[in-house]
Amino acid sequence: DICREDLANLYIIIRYYRRGPVKLESSGNKAGANSVEYLRPLGLSYISIKTHMDTMEANVGVRSDNNINRLDIYTLSKDKSENNFSELHKKVIMGEKAQFQQLDRTQGLYISNIKVFPGPLEIVKQQNPHIFKKPTVAPGNMITRKLGFPAVINPTDQRNDLYITLREAKFSKGSKKAERNLLVQVSVRDAKGNEVKGAIFSWHGRATVDTYRSSVIY
Repeated sequence: DICREDLANLYIIIRYYRRGPVKLESSGNKAGANSVEYLRPLGLSYISIKTHMDTMEANVGVRSDNNINRLDIYTLSKDKSENNFSELHKKVIMGEKAQFQQLDRTQGLYISNIKVFPGPLEIVKQQNPHIFKKPTVAPGNMITRKLGFPAVINPTDQRNDLYITLREAKFSKGSKKAERNLLVQVSVRDAKGNEVKGAIFSWHGRATVDTYRSSVIY
């Protein structure tokens, strides 16, 4: 699905979230802890595929720490709202330093190797059986298709995916001085309004769910 020209602007984005319960306001203004765990944006790391591959090619046959990439973790600047988190990766890649800050310099993520396998998927599987063998630990190696369609479409290729992207939402503040905290829940319903069980993949490699919950924008 990916041609050589795509690699110039291809990045791996790793997003980090805080995870835990949320205190909800009940009648009488008393906060009660919710047993459900929610996600709240923290930061992200990124790596350029082309830059990493160029580094690997330059160090072929060399046993060196240069083959290991340390990815810094970036978060929004203190004066920026979490509702800008979805665009944070663009700000970091473009170097708009006023929009983000680096998290603790002692923290980071290490990537040791990224490989590109040219050719049709079935041939790649045949040539690399040790990579695509049945995993002993789930989910193992996951094959994710490119969003959209390749330049050449095989007549036997079937794509029945539906992607939902939430762009923007506006809500009344009511009596509150600050913006409301926001969480979006998505479910699939049939023509009678009944929930369709197990119809949603929140991301590749994870079991299906009945309802998808977004992170909480605070």
